[in-house]
Amino acid sequence: MNAIQLLKSEHDTAKQAFAQIKTARAEQRGKLWTKLEPELKMHEQLEETALYGPVAQEVGSHDETLKAWQAQHQDEVAALDALIQELDGLEPADDEWLDKLGELQQTLAHHIEEEEGEVWPRIQRAWDASKLDQAGQQMEALKRQKKARAA
Repeated sequence: MNAIQLLKSEHDTAKQAFAQIKTARAEQRGKLWTKLEPELKMHEQLEETALYGPVAQEVGSHDETLKAWQAQHQDEVAALDALIQELDGLEPADDEWLDKLGELQQTLAHHIEEEEGEVWPRIQRAWDASKLDQAGQQMEALKRQKKARAA
């Protein structure tokens, strides 16, 4: 699977997980969140390691938008991480936790919209199918390594 397809699939899975958490009973939210949180963090690491970093290095001198995206992505991930930290400091059964989850979901939705609507089409024009496939294979290998370490 190429990198864009893999990441899009993960976006869809995350959207479904957020919907499930938001409709879950208060006592189930924490358990569902503990499954989603590490997936979100791994996703951002995969993007940076296998896609945005290499794209910025290789194509950045030809495409200022892609060069700038790497720094913007890092800033957005830092903001998302701050929201996750706040969420982790709250009790999942409380309304405040659910409000913070909604804020995280909304921030993430904007981030996804930028990636899918603006950044990925530029990457698909800059990189051919074999490069995207290679990045996807690297992402899959990194995921397997991280899951093996966590087990």
